[in-house]
Amino acid sequence: MMRLPRALLAIAFLLTLACITTVLPQAQTQTQAPRPARSRTDEMLDRWNDIGNKLVAMAQDFREDKYDYTLQQEERTFAQNLLHVAAVDYDLMRGASGSNVGPDFGKNKHNPSRDVYKTKADVVKLIQQAVSDGAKLIEEGGDAGLDKAMKMPWGNSLAHASYMWTFAIEHSGEHYGQLVVYYRANNLVPPDSRR
Repeated sequence: MMRLPRALLAIAFLLTLACITTVLPQAQTQTQAPRPARSRTDEMLDRWNDIGNKLVAMAQDFREDKYDYTLQQEERTFAQNLLHVAAVDYDLMRGASGSNVGPDFGKNKHNPSRDVYKTKADVVKLIQQAVSDGAKLIEEGGDAGLDKAMKMPWGNSLAHASYMWTFAIEHSGEHYGQLVVYYRANNLVPPDSRR
């Protein structure tokens, strides 16, 4: 019978131990039941706050002297993108909640004027307020509120409030992506990419 050197036995033992310590926790995880789903309200609130807080961080972080930056003439500036997101959010909030929340943006309701929101502080305050007001409405409405069928803010159709909230979240995500490009074009790293 051939005897293995002690060093090889030690390596074989350590490899076996490494395999056991890697496989056992995975096996335990697979046999444990998954955590229960949160309420639909909590899930919606999580998504709303996640994208909203990213936009707030951008509004606070981006240099004020670059607030009117745009990649092309026909595009919205950095500030105009944030103002547009807040305005559309408020339009959808009003539809989803049946309330008259938020400022009146006038005839150009989806593109508030920089003449009204002149400074970085004005824009930051508006986007913060939109995120806060939306979170409050989602919480107040609860799961039953998400199920209510309401008139869409534009067009002539009804939709569940959950659809309007999802629409607002997705719309905010699209503009977040556009603002990431504005960051990169200015050799800046967006707040969410710094983690």
